[in-house]
Amino acid sequence: MRELAKKESLKARMINGMYFQDLVTVFKNILFKNKKGFSLRDKYIIQTYFLGNKFAINRLYNNLKKKYKEKEYFNFDGVLFPEFLLFQVKSDLILTWLDFIYPYFSHDYSDYFGEGPYLYKDIQIQEEDAVIDAGANLGLFSALASFLGGVVYAFEPVEEIREKYLKKTSELNKNIFSIPYGLSNKKELINIAGNCISSATIVKEKQENIQNNIINEYIQVITLDEWVKENKIPRIDFIKADIEGAERLMLEGAQKVLKTFSPKLSICTYHFSDDKEVLSRLILQANPNYKIIYKWKKLYAWVEK
Repeated sequence: MRELAKKESLKARMINGMYFQDLVTVFKNILFKNKKGFSLRDKYIIQTYFLGNKFAINRLYNNLKKKYKEKEYFNFDGVLFPEFLLFQVKSDLILTWLDFIYPYFSHDYSDYFGEGPYLYKDIQIQEEDAVIDAGANLGLFSALASFLGGVVYAFEPVEEIREKYLKKTSELNKNIFSIPYGLSNKKELINIAGNCISSATIVKEKQENIQNNIINEYIQVITLDEWVKENKIPRIDFIKADIEGAERLMLEGAQKVLKTFSPKLSICTYHFSDDKEVLSRLILQANPNYKIIYKWKKLYAWVEK
């Protein structure tokens, strides 16, 4: 396991590796965009390349503790999140915080090059919006949506993640309702597997590439259309989805919701090479009035009203 991690770390530092490419982007921004100084993301990337990912995660995590820690939780300018000691959870917190908490409050996307924030331009959460968080995981996006006044339905099918992590986040932030289902194109029991808490998937093609599963169980999935009908939800205003390749399945099962409510959409597009094409087709199939843009590794869609 350690030898595999060392090989992956070395590979990431080579010319075509992720760490190297991120490092090049940092210095391009400094040299060609007249950027003054290094951002927190820049410092994290530089430390990751030269000192290792574990060092960079722990360094930034400790900096966040000094600035935002209150009692047993973090207070990110009103977005509350529990403190967890497991390194994998620390890592997920840092990466998600850099992706969509830090950019949101800094209001600066000029040199941003991560997976992409969930809130961008017209894709925003308004007071009392009904928000679907598909793939809630630890609940950091749910906490942000709660802070903005949303009523959040946090879909997290893995029991351990839901009970150990999402539950604590929900207790700190108002109007977060933990939903013990995954979203797909049919209602069924299905296997979910993953080698870390942020990568579990129901998609068989993705499962074939996973080694050393720490998550491997059967979960209940449901269509969003059926869940909304069963629970008599009066409207859906916003859908965020990062569900490890099952985004297309979720959209197949949300055709009535898209047609009836026209919710704003913020969906990851990096799990399959044809994500942009397939997801866009499913959105427009349900509701041709959607406008769609792509930026970073996200799809943003909305209907002008």
